[in-house]
Amino acid sequence: MNFDSMRTVTQFAALAPSVHNTQPWQFVVNGHSLEVRADASRALRQLDPAARQLHISCGAAVEFARLGVRSLGYSCIVRLAPRADDPLLLATLTIGHRHPASPEERRLIEAIPRRYTDRGPYDTDIPVSDSLLARLRDAANERGCWLRVLDRPGDRLTAATLLYEAESAEMADQSVFDELARWRRDEGSEDGIPDSALGEPHPAGVVTDLPLRDFTGQNRHPQPGGDGPPPQVERDTIVLLGSDSDDPHSWLRSGRALGHLLLVLTDAGLVSQPLGPVTDIPATRIRLQRELGLLGHPQLMLRLGYGHGRPRSGRRDVDKFLTVAALP
Repeated sequence: MNFDSMRTVTQFAALAPSVHNTQPWQFVVNGHSLEVRADASRALRQLDPAARQLHISCGAAVEFARLGVRSLGYSCIVRLAPRADDPLLLATLTIGHRHPASPEERRLIEAIPRRYTDRGPYDTDIPVSDSLLARLRDAANERGCWLRVLDRPGDRLTAATLLYEAESAEMADQSVFDELARWRRDEGSEDGIPDSALGEPHPAGVVTDLPLRDFTGQNRHPQPGGDGPPPQVERDTIVLLGSDSDDPHSWLRSGRALGHLLLVLTDAGLVSQPLGPVTDIPATRIRLQRELGLLGHPQLMLRLGYGHGRPRSGRRDVDKFLTVAALP
């Protein structure tokens, strides 16, 4: 592979989701390998002091980069956190011999530019099929993680309570509020979250049973009640992605699993939204683990469904985060 091919691979990687679209990664071409490095200057130091979400974000970029290599018809070996003495080096992708992509890989590759986060209302009258949920579990398992559907009695009440508490705690912390506000963007920005990506509001008379993040910082959510007729309650499919361990290597694996299952979703015509606050806060993350009786560690909660939007968040030009140490 030549440099132009490596650049193409990096363009695939850059379409990965990242926490608040911070895109906290750098890529280095080193011969026939592509290094994925953390960009500490783009870390959320208040919201993500342990860099857990940074690792998940970069893990998703690793998975998209792997598919970028496969799109060009080469084999690819991924090594996560290959050097203990270099914590910013998160992964190395080594390009191998010619090996055509499988039909399944082709579908995932074609889904990459279509994938987006949909924060608007979903069509709840169209259920997420059991067969697709099984595919998502398999996608997580293939990357060493697990996926649980929150469908047991009491699961949704637990999730709703902890989501509300976590977002209230975040918005009460001025430093977190200010940090999130710095990543709000105007239309056409190359990073961060523009207002157009926040999703259409739910129709009048419709409320969700789980509080979705209020990006205004007011922690306001439509609530049942009042003198009018009872509202329609939207109950989206909710899943929890987790890992058996809770360390940087596990966070990277979780990011790869996230990238994989989001592309499976996109290929099936569905969308998702992360319900981040509940896993942002260590206290609510631990309570989520205990109150749901999880044997592993929750990394990210997602709502799934059939949305109505399109990709809106921007991406930086690849030349801003791609450098060359040695040409192939």
